[in-house]
Order: sequence, then C-alpha cells, then structure tokens
Amino acid sequence: MIIDTELFAAPLQGFTDCVWREAHAMTFGDIDAYVAPFMRVEHGEPRRRDLADIDPEHCRHHTVIPQILACRPLDAVLMAERLKALRYSRVDINLGCPFKPIALKGINGQGCGMLRHPEAVRQLFTALAAVDGMSYSVKMRLGWDDASQWRDILPLMELLRPTHITVHPRIGLQQYGGELLTEQFGALLAASPYPINYNGDLTELQHIDDTLRRFPKLAGVMIGRGLVAHPHMLCPDRADRLLDFHQMLFDGYRERLTGGDHQLLRRMQALWEYFLPDAGHRLRKAIKKANSLAHYEQASQDCITDYISKI
Repeated sequence: MIIDTELFAAPLQGFTDCVWREAHAMTFGDIDAYVAPFMRVEHGEPRRRDLADIDPEHCRHHTVIPQILACRPLDAVLMAERLKALRYSRVDINLGCPFKPIALKGINGQGCGMLRHPEAVRQLFTALAAVDGMSYSVKMRLGWDDASQWRDILPLMELLRPTHITVHPRIGLQQYGGELLTEQFGALLAASPYPINYNGDLTELQHIDDTLRRFPKLAGVMIGRGLVAHPHMLCPDRADRLLDFHQMLFDGYRERLTGGDHQLLRRMQALWEYFLPDAGHRLRKAIKKANSLAHYEQASQDCITDYISKI
C-alpha cells in the first residue's frame, strides 16, 4: 500500500528522543519529519537535556522539528530564540499535551490546558510571531473540556500563519482513550484556511488509508504510538530490520547514558512498554525479568527473532 501524503512522526516523551529518531530514520525511513518531544523552561532556562536532544550533531540522519510547550509568552520566546541560535527556522507549538500536571499548571494552563483561555493563546501567538526569521506549526486538540473550543482558537492562527496544524480529535480530558470526535474534526478541517494534519489512533497502514479517504482535504498525518509499537509500520516488508533497529538503540543509549549497565538495562526495558506489543507473551516477560545486560540481550534477540518469523 502506497501512502501519498506527508508523514510526520509524533513526539512521545521518554521514547522518541534523538537516539530513537536516528535509529528509525536509518533503519526504516519513510518519515518526512520527526517532531521532537516538547521543550520546556525550568529555573528560567530551557532544559539542557531538551536542547541536547535537538542538537544538530545528534540529528544528522533525520529531519527534526523542535517543539515547544505552549506556556507563558516570556518562556516560549526564550525557547524560540534559543532554537534560532541553533539555526532552526521552524518550531512546532504544543497545544495538545493532556497530562494534567502540565495542562493545568498556572492561571492559564499549558499545552492543551491553554485551549480554555483564548486570550492567553492570543498573547502567546503574538509574542512568538515577533521572533524574526521563525515559522511555526501547531499541534493541538479540539479543546480541553469542550470539543468546540477550537472555534475560538482557529481565528487566532492568523497571528502565526502556521505552515500546518496537526489535530488530535479528542479533548484533553479524554487523554488517549474514548471516542474519536470525528464530526468536530471534520468541521475544523472544513473551516481552516491552513493545512491540517490528522493525528490519533493510527496504528496500521489501513488506518491511514481509511483516514485519507474519509478526509481527502488532509495535508498529512502524524503517527505516534503506532510507530513506536511497530517501527516498520510504514514498510512491513522491512520487518527483518527490527534486530538492526534494536541494536542501534542499544548502542546509541550505551554511548549517551552515563549511569552504567543498570541505567542502560532499565532504559532498554522501558522501550518494551510500547515496542512489539503483539510479540510472544512469554518472550516479552523474559525481557522484563532480565536482571543483567547479557540476559536482556539474549531475551530481546529471542523475542524479536520469533516475532519476525511469524509475520
């Protein structure tokens, strides 16, 4: 199946860092751009690990779009200026994060929580639009607690003139479950003068094809958990590269992490929270129980090899 649209990899905190993005691009590819997990400001400065993640030296084999958390204008401009200093000229604005400790932080919220406060969004967009030489895209939901809140936000996009808007057709309170609100999404798509990308529950190639047929006006799609679960999702004929992909992750984290074997083991085991969920249960269990890198390497190789043999 050939998917004729722009394809973006969604950010997933704790998973789609530069090591994962580089490994995926070099092993499977087929992604037009990878959106990095959002940056945030702590103690008056952008977090160092966020800046390291989008350092061009760590992103040599993939196109990355840095993302900043929708937040106070002062902090957002600080992040945009820092990214500009790294020679980035486009940034994605996260108005979609539904995690309550983030979304409900402060008077006007952050991420998806800001969708309840159009005036705060106006101030944010106005401040970012004043950053010379920077273009923006936006990732958002339909609203925080009301699926019609996008109607107050869409007119504000005129301040940014975004290259595209990626929409997850749920409200923040739904988190990542519950009904996809496709009627409201369709209304937003029809009303928007800007290109719209679809994001949400795209876990198979057929889901992408069905979505493009239902919404032919779409400019593209963004794939998140589906791609982390099955990195070969867009190219099933390359499933035999899963072992290479896993080895690149292992080597990449071994090079970047400084906490020794224990930290590397825990980092690799965490990958399997999403990775190959349909692999053999007994083999996945052995991975989680591994108490040394040697045991982990053998268990993960057995699991991936068995998975490849059955597809």
